[in-house]
Amino acid sequence: MNRLITLALLLLCTTATQAEQYGAPVTDGRSSTVPEAIASVDAGHQGTLLVEAEVTSVCQAKGCWLGFSSDAGDVRVTFKDYGFFVPFSVRGKIVRAEGTMEKVELSLEDSKHLIEDAGGDPTTVTQPIIEYQFVATGVDVLS
Repeated sequence: MNRLITLALLLLCTTATQAEQYGAPVTDGRSSTVPEAIASVDAGHQGTLLVEAEVTSVCQAKGCWLGFSSDAGDVRVTFKDYGFFVPFSVRGKIVRAEGTMEKVELSLEDSKHLIEDAGGDPTTVTQPIIEYQFVATGVDVLS
């Protein structure tokens, strides 16, 4: 009986220390900050990036995107092939996301839709938004 309790406690402790994971497993390695990732894209990088950042926004409709903010710019993270979503509760948490990023100008209609999904007033949007779009294959919630 003591052995069963010890095993159950060990499994519980192991499970509690693992990060929440969405999508494909994120590889180990050095991650970039949001400003580093933006600078890399602005310099022409087109490969896979690993970014660690605080989540500053989440799609309020269904968790189909999350956002990172920095002095260098904002990044909207979507999920490859709509293969997964994240819970609203990841806002304010630190995550590691792996995927590709590019700089894109949204249409005015898409800009309004984005603001609405973020919980804002779309009538305040009068010009297209230029944003960095990160398409994640996986996201790990660290804290």
